Amino acid sequence: MAEQIIQKLMNEKRCSIWPECSCNRVLCHWQDKLDNDDVAWEREELVWAECLIFHALSCAAAHCPNPKIRTYATLQLLNPWWDRQKRGEELTKEFCEARRAQQ
Repeated sequence: MAEQIIQKLMNEKRCSIWPECSCNRVLCHWQDKLDNDDVAWEREELVWAECLIFHALSCAAAHCPNPKIRTYATLQLLNPWWDRQKRGEELTKEFCEARRAQQ
């Protein structure tokens, strides 16, 4: 039964459970967390967060019924930061060190 519901939701053009879906929750959570934390992030935490955020943005860009959120997600995904995720490459220690050196 649950599998049929999930399959139906995945086949819809627009998300019928927005804003209660996990994509919205992920985006809100990390927006608050990244804006409000003065934490030195561990690479493993960044890898995990980056992957979650990328998938939430991808889903929102494709399926969000709110045009403003859909546009926002689409524009965010144009940032070159997400190119590695689009290619399926994981965030590496070397990449983090190179980015840190650029700042």
